[in-house]
Amino acid sequence: MSQFKADFLYNVLIMQRTITFIKDISEQFTGKAYLYKIDPPVEYLLNQESSALTSFVVASAPKLPLRDPQIYLFPADESGKLLDWTELMDWKGTGDIDAVMREWAGAPSHKIAVRESL
Repeated sequence: MSQFKADFLYNVLIMQRTITFIKDISEQFTGKAYLYKIDPPVEYLLNQESSALTSFVVASAPKLPLRDPQIYLFPADESGKLLDWTELMDWKGTGDIDAVMREWAGAPSHKIAVRESL
């Protein structure tokens, strides 16, 4: 089990984000997909007026023909079932999930796109 930790300054408070690999769930997706536990929980948007928190994310590196590699983070439950198809974040030009998760662990905040849930 691997774990990433990063400290960052946000609104004058030192916070620590811990990301723990739980399991490979690639059989549920096209391409690679891994389930991670996040502490503290991460917020995701349900729509423009409401949001929710989750302690789990799926990092997905889909195999898409004629497309550059890309990693997506989705809110999930403890079994790896997606709670919403709204992306928490995405990284273009890489298929390296471990590198993306290390980068995200050190990021000072989450960029949340406002989208309607599917």
